[in-house]
Amino acid sequence: MRNRESIVIIGAGNVATFLAVSLHRAGHPVDAVFSRTSVNAEKLAVRVNSRWTTDIGTIDSAAAIWIFALTDQGILDTVSKLDRKDCLMVHTAGSLPMKIFSRCSDNFGVLYPLQTISAASPPQSSDVPLCIESNTAEGLARIRDMAGNISRHVYDVNSDSRIFLHLAAVFASNFSNHMYAIASEIVQNAGLPFDILNSLIRETAHKALKYGPAESQTGPAVRNDQIIIKKHLDLLSFSPQLNSIYRQLTGSIQAMAKVNPADSCSDKNDLMGNFKEDLSRVKAFAFDVDGVFTDGSMVLSPDGELLRTMNIKDGYIIQLAVRKGYPVAIITGGNSGSVKKRFNMLGVQDVYLKSSKKLDDFDVFCNKYKLEPGDVLYMGDDLPDYPVMQKAGFPVCPKDAVPEIKSISGYISDRNGGAGCVRDVVEQVLRAHGKWMDAESFIL
Repeated sequence: MRNRESIVIIGAGNVATFLAVSLHRAGHPVDAVFSRTSVNAEKLAVRVNSRWTTDIGTIDSAAAIWIFALTDQGILDTVSKLDRKDCLMVHTAGSLPMKIFSRCSDNFGVLYPLQTISAASPPQSSDVPLCIESNTAEGLARIRDMAGNISRHVYDVNSDSRIFLHLAAVFASNFSNHMYAIASEIVQNAGLPFDILNSLIRETAHKALKYGPAESQTGPAVRNDQIIIKKHLDLLSFSPQLNSIYRQLTGSIQAMAKVNPADSCSDKNDLMGNFKEDLSRVKAFAFDVDGVFTDGSMVLSPDGELLRTMNIKDGYIIQLAVRKGYPVAIITGGNSGSVKKRFNMLGVQDVYLKSSKKLDDFDVFCNKYKLEPGDVLYMGDDLPDYPVMQKAGFPVCPKDAVPEIKSISGYISDRNGGAGCVRDVVEQVLRAHGKWMDAESFIL
């Protein structure tokens, strides 16, 4: 066996332990283990036949390579106190650049294990991808030699690419595991064990690895099965948070697969029919203005005021909803006095102008009328409406809304903004409540 460079391990957590033990077994002497906690430092030092310390200043610089396996903030705090120009300093973080060492060493780099590592189930080191980088060719060769002693999978990855790799790892590992946790709660609430999903999880992972995740996507979202999606959202009505997660993931799957949610039915009333039971629970309405009550175009008057055109049928239905006792809010980023005057004439008193954060005004509206967000139908058309539509129980949009808004909408009108889309949704609610074509409907 050729001589292995000696190592100092900074840290005693899961990653530090994994690397220290793997390198020790591969013949690298571990000169010292540092941890702020003496129990942890001593425990790891015993495993790798090393000395330990809780005072990093007592470690001399004889060791060739120092490996920092701490939290990101822990690495930054520790490095700021060091000056070891003669050592090759390496960190294991996915999101920190290697240049953090530039003030304390002339030789530095990265050894990032692309793996979730736990003490209870440590991975086989030879299977773990190790991503390496260094500020010098000589340093990179030394890190590659060390990494190659414990893994068959060593990759040169620079700092800019590594942070995207870390982001991808969070989606592939942390977020996926969170989905398992949610699934576990759902099946347990149904009186079933989580392991009933084991075969499904294994097969899904197998297909993703073999054929690619996009090509392997299945389920109601990619099929655009609006009836099943609606049933699932009904089942999640007990949790606005899970309901929102389901909507967002469904929208994301459909956007990636280029599925238009409105294409599942050729007839608008059939599509709205899937939501009739939901609409019976609507207690209030909230709307954006531009792109909803208008087609988004504006004319500048001689005195500098922006003029809008609005659909008369939309005005009628708002007036009728107010008369029937529904709270109605207008939440717009505009600051036109004519807009406020128009809606006040229709009986709407809750007009929020210059709304830079629409969610804040939406919350004020809900609190004023003691409404739960799930009681409110909100219609928007563009990105400033997105946070409110995530929270509202009944997010809807015009036909010409932007794709991101369509992806989280429970219903997409077959009418464009300014062309009766407001009339469309409010009329559907009144019909669901049995309040359409009654005596009040004929009064202006």
